[in-house]
Amino acid sequence: MATVAASRRFKKLVHRFDPQARLRNHRSLPGGYSADVTVLELETEDGAIRKLIHRLHGAVDLKQNPNVASDEYRVLQLAHSAGLASPAPVYLDVTDPLFPTPSLVVEYVEGVTDLKPEDPADYVRQMARELARIHRMATAGRDLDFLLRLEDDCTESLGRQGDPDIVSTDERALLDLLVPCWPLPRPNPPVVLHGDYWPGNTLWQDGRLTAVIDWEDTRRGDPLFDVSNARFEILMLFGPEIMDTFTRHYESVNPVDFGDLPWWDLYTAMRTVNKLDFLATEERDESLIRADHHWFVEQARNRMGPRGSAARSRK
Repeated sequence: MATVAASRRFKKLVHRFDPQARLRNHRSLPGGYSADVTVLELETEDGAIRKLIHRLHGAVDLKQNPNVASDEYRVLQLAHSAGLASPAPVYLDVTDPLFPTPSLVVEYVEGVTDLKPEDPADYVRQMARELARIHRMATAGRDLDFLLRLEDDCTESLGRQGDPDIVSTDERALLDLLVPCWPLPRPNPPVVLHGDYWPGNTLWQDGRLTAVIDWEDTRRGDPLFDVSNARFEILMLFGPEIMDTFTRHYESVNPVDFGDLPWWDLYTAMRTVNKLDFLATEERDESLIRADHHWFVEQARNRMGPRGSAARSRK
């Protein structure tokens, strides 16, 4: 149940960006892992009902990026102005914030997360098209210096190779494959990345993708990072054939250099290897998840060429 203190905060928040509006109610959305997400229902001056989303980031996000709220707000400005399927940013509460840390308000988008689509092939083709649109977003003349660099994340992660106190045995095996190839000799030109592109961060209505949400992990870097992350998650949900459908469709609409995809697949495998137990469900136990992860690693290893370049096959 909403507390009186929380209601007061949200009323003050609404007044900051729309003094004529009245907060009718607010409710928390379940399932938020990196941020507390609250639906705000407002009545505007003309009597219309408006729904918004309030996002308050958690300790994990703030530790890796103290400016996460501002960065997410600014990248949503870019995405919305480019006409992408993303929530419109409404307000950034950063000066004298009402909550313990800065937070943001975005428009509510109709749709639900759908992890069991009727037509998985069409579903992932829509995901591939939208990801390509994100990566092709026009940014000429726009200040992107605020975005964290994926390259820096990779350098930090790979630099842990020699520390036995924080690297598991499974991680070390993957790091031993990744480190000799870093830095990649011919990476794709850096683009704006979503940073955690997977079906759980998409909304759907009547079989149509309506929004890509949760941009707190946005970075600037090689588009294959987003492609690989989506490939792994799609494999876990729908299997290798649908994963390949996604990959082939992305390449058809955004033909970037796929030569380093095996390296990025191994990097994705390294990032997820200690989190596989969290992916288990009633339908797929941990043993199946680990089998899929092992397959993902092996298909990448089999396609690795000199210094991490790939054979041209994506399968």
